[in-house]
Amino acid sequence: MAEKKRTAVIELLAWATVFVGGDGSESREFSEEILPGDTIRAVLKRHSRRHRELDKALWDRGSDALSEHIEIAVNDALLGIKHTLESEVEDGDRIILMGQYMGG
Repeated sequence: MAEKKRTAVIELLAWATVFVGGDGSESREFSEEILPGDTIRAVLKRHSRRHRELDKALWDRGSDALSEHIEIAVNDALLGIKHTLESEVEDGDRIILMGQYMGG
């Protein structure tokens, strides 16, 4: 019997969708397969490599450090509260990318 694929949902909200072909007014969801031992960083790196503009916006000059322009939540908690980039991804986790809003 084949083992069921484990997946996480990556959702981009509002203007962050422009990095994956959206128009910035809706949300976009992607199902991402989880491999054994995958961390949030690994899943996001794999996903962003398929979307060049997202890769440029998400990572600080191609490094493993996040840029400051996109906020990340995992299962409705901002990254850094219950999870870090090194947290292991579980089947069914929801990773949400939101463009940061700045005002004056």
